Amino acid sequence: MPGKNNKKQIKAPASDKWFLPLSVILICIVTLGLYHKSVKNDFLDLDDMTIIVRNYNFIKDFSNAGQAFKQGVFQAQGEKDTLTSYYRPVMTLSFMADTYISPKKSAFPIPAPYIRSNIFYHYVACLLLLFLLYELKVPPLPSLLLTLIFAVHPLLNQAVAWIPGRNDSLLTIFILASFISLLRYIKKNKNWLLVWHIFFFLVALFTKENTVLFIPLSFLYLGFVQKKKFPAKTYITLAIAYALCIIPWLVMRQAALSGNAGGAAFSDTIRTMLSNTPYFIQYLSKSVLPFNLSVMTTVADTNYLIGLLAIALLLAGILLSKKKNVPFTIFGLCWFLLFLIPSFFSSFSGLEHRAYLPLVGIIMVASQFDVVKAADFNNKSSQSRLGIALLGITFLVFLFTSYKRLPIFANRYAFDKSAVENSPHALLPCLYLATHYEQEKMYDKAIDAYKEGLARDSSHALTYLNLAGDYICLNNYYEAEKTLRLLLRRNPTNSTATFNLGLVVFQGDTNYAEGVRLWKKSIALDSSFAQPYKVLSQYYQATGDSSNAILYRNFYIKKRTK
Repeated sequence: MPGKNNKKQIKAPASDKWFLPLSVILICIVTLGLYHKSVKNDFLDLDDMTIIVRNYNFIKDFSNAGQAFKQGVFQAQGEKDTLTSYYRPVMTLSFMADTYISPKKSAFPIPAPYIRSNIFYHYVACLLLLFLLYELKVPPLPSLLLTLIFAVHPLLNQAVAWIPGRNDSLLTIFILASFISLLRYIKKNKNWLLVWHIFFFLVALFTKENTVLFIPLSFLYLGFVQKKKFPAKTYITLAIAYALCIIPWLVMRQAALSGNAGGAAFSDTIRTMLSNTPYFIQYLSKSVLPFNLSVMTTVADTNYLIGLLAIALLLAGILLSKKKNVPFTIFGLCWFLLFLIPSFFSSFSGLEHRAYLPLVGIIMVASQFDVVKAADFNNKSSQSRLGIALLGITFLVFLFTSYKRLPIFANRYAFDKSAVENSPHALLPCLYLATHYEQEKMYDKAIDAYKEGLARDSSHALTYLNLAGDYICLNNYYEAEKTLRLLLRRNPTNSTATFNLGLVVFQGDTNYAEGVRLWKKSIALDSSFAQPYKVLSQYYQATGDSSNAILYRNFYIKKRTK
């Protein structure tokens, strides 16, 4: 276990009649005090609209609980699941529970019950982290202060204030419960504790696939960190138990996602992972120095200077600590790295809520710093005072940072504006913001957002098309035509831009012949594009050319039925 002189430094947790209960209460007060205003937040229209709002009829019926294990989490009723690799039945069940306790008269979902549950799950995860640190024989005061830092850490705001972010707090709950059960099994050698370890591991599997990486961490702890030698039978029993969990999970996951489009090629997956490796610097720097935060960052937004400073601070804490448990410190670093790796395989990497479980590894490493372990109100040494001051100041700075930051999760506009401002290279938040303005018919603001997007990525065709569409909504055909021609100079074979330009010159310049020519050209560029056939049929019908009208109408019907 961490540290050699722990018995001389602290009392056993069981003898603390007051500190542990007061710690539980204090964590509750801090967590609720920080996040209670988040209950008033609106949906952010980022996954929550699909998972909750559009799927409300499904999640409000508990009889669909079994079906949650047979489909992807983004499978809204009557729609195709376009995100093909997200199998999250436990999260779906948690939404069903929230819907059950929502006001019965509500025909439309309201965010408050879901956000309350997010806060509760965060609190439970914090409690389990506290219990884990006690189990690892970290002194009581450092355990409390490290847990409070975790509770208010700004990097975790997205996991609490954004409803779908709960999947990572749920994953952390079950992984920590499984790990605590394993530690107690090591101590007491009771088989029922091993059963609990496997049970929580199984639930974690159905929460998120990252759980698979807990297997090497478990064996690493048993064989490298834990001094007690276990017989081969123990390792074999664990391996068999893990396999008995993973095999049915894999079968059910494959069956649930089998109707979706095929996954990316292996080479593409590796290429994605390699291109996303700078996110490791981002996550590490934000874990140690969470002052360059963004809810929707990109690789190009990586601040390497802050990253190097964070690495230097972490290494300094490790190297200057003479009483650290080296194997356990390595274990904490492996925890951070292994649970972070799966996020690098996603095209949506960089989302901050994914650091929730990996951050526990950084807390483990910090628990081995001499200055942290020395923190004790009964110890008047300078190192003890320094430890208390360091942990206390960190807590207060993180608390203030989170408090000032949480309003960005209030609604979709605040969220998107924050993403645009804090991710200067990201195109996606510009598109989200523009789309939300369009839904409210605020086309002038949508145009500004699209222009900002083009300033960041001038090659994105959809941005040009949508920008031209907003100009058309404002009857500004001149700017619409200019935008479409700019796109066509970059991509002359874009059939949609060619078709839309035909509409613009037809309606704006009343240049009917040019409009017809462009519609026919769009067909030549892409004969499967159905819309030009429909417009040409309508044009010929209006001009009295019934033979061409029928011809193009038949083409249109044929293309639509394919």
